[in-house]
Amino acid sequence: MFLPIQILTKRFILALAIASICRLLFLVFNPVLLAFPNTQLAESFFFGLAYDISSLVYIHGLFIGLHLLPYAFFNRVKTQRFLFFLFMLGQFLFLFFNFVDIGLYPIVGRRSGSEIFSMATETEGLVLQYLFGYWHLFVLLLALVYLNYFAYQRIKYQTTPAANEPISWPSAILLRVGVLVLVFIGGRGGFKLMPLNPFDAARNTRAELIPLVINTPFNMIISAQHAGLKEKKYFEDELQLIANFNPIKQVIPKRNAAQKRNIVLIILESLGKEYIGFYNHGKGYTPFLDSLMKHSQVFVHAYANGKKSIEGIPAILSGMPSLMQVPYLSSNYHSNIIRSAGHYLQELGYTAGFYHGGKNGTMSFDNYVALSNSGDYFGKNEYPNPSDFDGFWGISDRPYLQYVAKQIGKSNFPSFTSVFTLTSHHPYQLPSSELARFKDGSLPIHKTISYTDDALRDFFKTASQQDWFNNTTFIITADHSAENERPYYQTPTGKFEIPLLIYRPKDVLPEMKLETVSQTDILQLILEEANYTKPFFSFGSGLHADGSGCAMQFHDGYYQLIQWPFVLNFANDKAIGFFHLEKDSLMKTNQIENASYANKRDSLTLKAKAIIQTFNTRVLNNTAH
Repeated sequence: MFLPIQILTKRFILALAIASICRLLFLVFNPVLLAFPNTQLAESFFFGLAYDISSLVYIHGLFIGLHLLPYAFFNRVKTQRFLFFLFMLGQFLFLFFNFVDIGLYPIVGRRSGSEIFSMATETEGLVLQYLFGYWHLFVLLLALVYLNYFAYQRIKYQTTPAANEPISWPSAILLRVGVLVLVFIGGRGGFKLMPLNPFDAARNTRAELIPLVINTPFNMIISAQHAGLKEKKYFEDELQLIANFNPIKQVIPKRNAAQKRNIVLIILESLGKEYIGFYNHGKGYTPFLDSLMKHSQVFVHAYANGKKSIEGIPAILSGMPSLMQVPYLSSNYHSNIIRSAGHYLQELGYTAGFYHGGKNGTMSFDNYVALSNSGDYFGKNEYPNPSDFDGFWGISDRPYLQYVAKQIGKSNFPSFTSVFTLTSHHPYQLPSSELARFKDGSLPIHKTISYTDDALRDFFKTASQQDWFNNTTFIITADHSAENERPYYQTPTGKFEIPLLIYRPKDVLPEMKLETVSQTDILQLILEEANYTKPFFSFGSGLHADGSGCAMQFHDGYYQLIQWPFVLNFANDKAIGFFHLEKDSLMKTNQIENASYANKRDSLTLKAKAIIQTFNTRVLNNTAH
């Protein structure tokens, strides 16, 4: 009766060993994590065992259960063959999703969750491209699959006549109940009242090492289970809540209401701040954008609220971040009432349009535009020349931006136009006619950034020849950052840094804006340009020049609140990290216990609590509008 349990134990230890190899490969292929002390990396591997056990219990639940069958059934050849099939299938799934993130983590900066399934239709036709681009990971995946096969076969078990197994039913039942209890504890991640969660890792390791501690299948399982928000009651007094964060904003008029300006919002795919020479002492891949910034209002401390396009678009256009396990547009609340810049501006008589050369339906952008009343949606289907399709995501940036420039001229004025580019998205494919024009950089994305920057130059050249140009405000930003090289841009704050600038053709002198802002503040910038004076809803911090502005993200199971130069990490209803970026740009020293920062730490903690409570309550009750 002990033999099946002995065999199960050996097989489960094999699965755990393979999981640790996966973690080692994740570390090797993401060398930014190697900058931390070896003791902290070793602790990450140790604490990661709990997450591996939990995810493997979920994945191998049926496999484990079949080992607890009466010996007569377990002992059959067919049962053993079926167990082998289940083990290999479960291990392949565990390996596959971990290997997906080994390749994606440098780009998205976080472990994937259940939203990866909703993105399946977006990658149609790209599977072979990914296999070619990451062929080395595919080879390693196959090698680990074979290692599973080889090691499993070495765990010797031969079926024997049932009579050879002594039967003691009370002992057999007690033993199996004991195994089930251990499985239950392993699946929950211990004896705590609450099951294991990604943010539990923050108690045992640095926030930056949470992606190393957890594994992708675990994150997917938890995000699927906990996609829903929970009510938070940090503040019982509504006035105290509003004093720390008020989502209802109102702008001060800048000009006569009759003086309406056209507004063009340009969202550049994956344009992290690291790529822009203007921000980095001339080292970058955006000569045109650099030149434009010399005549623009430039925000120095601007941050994305997420790491994916599906998170960036609602943050920019609606002031709606994704402060939860899954992106807002993939969550249970995606059909809530939501407003947008287009909605508010149409109240003022603006025409509004959202342009994206991607396939119609990409990331549900068309649904979002309709639901938020953002105006007309223009996707790949509306584009007149299908030959400009890049073969992957949609229409290449140069022809598409030319198309948009001409479309704006056909609009009734005043107009509000949003355009979201796509060429600088993995697999970073340039049109064949453009390949010789742009040199490879040190990262694959660099040549596509150079291409998009040059396409933007042509866009402005075409636009400048049209009547509407001089009476137009251009707001340029990014949906998120992507792969980064320099250590600072790989930190939990640096990987969220993006450009943000406002260009008005008649302005010639640059203005550097030092307040902390995020994508959720762009809605207010748009409404200020349009002279919109009514109250509106936004999770932006309010564009405060007094230093009280902030940017907030949720990733790897914890919240991050940035108010330059301070950074607060928040999880489990309390502050878990506090950093001073001017003194510690790589965030190596946690100042959470430093008494000299107590006042600032406490004020940012109150602000974080107020934002979280407001977000959860408003989204749960469908009042985020």
